[in-house]
Amino acid sequence: MRPATVVIGTIGRPHGTGGAVHARPSGPTLATLGPGDEVEVRPREGEPRTLVVTGRSGMDRSPILAFAGIGDRAAAGELTGAVLAVVEDRVRGLDDPDTFFVRDLVGCEVLLGDRPLGPVTEVFSGPANDALQVAAEGGPVLLPFTADAVIDLDVPGRRIVVRPDLLGDDGP
Repeated sequence: MRPATVVIGTIGRPHGTGGAVHARPSGPTLATLGPGDEVEVRPREGEPRTLVVTGRSGMDRSPILAFAGIGDRAAAGELTGAVLAVVEDRVRGLDDPDTFFVRDLVGCEVLLGDRPLGPVTEVFSGPANDALQVAAEGGPVLLPFTADAVIDLDVPGRRIVVRPDLLGDDGP
């Protein structure tokens, strides 16, 4: 059985002609990668594969990575848009009790007061606060993930309750 993996970023455009790529982190783990580390690369099309990091430059928020076996711009271009993941044990825990991994929120059932709304399908990071995308019956709904909007949060129980008046009287 394959170990569980966690997404830590995505691959952007190629950098130069030697096979390096820009990467976009989705959390702090990508900043800790260095030569010798293994990552799972999941392209938009095709099978996932394991690559070994051979070089790293740039800054933590916008690293440039090189991988064994990716030796030119064309090969790097084929990775554009691929998701980067590492084994779950590689991701450090969270120190703040009010901070959550996206993987812990996706799939949680959202209730509008006592009325079921739907499951969280995605979490969007914003400048002021994060937003939860919920698969409501009438289509996707974005909800602020704030202390004002969320009245009960039970991550182990996979349940998030938001204010019943959050979407107005005519909400979905």
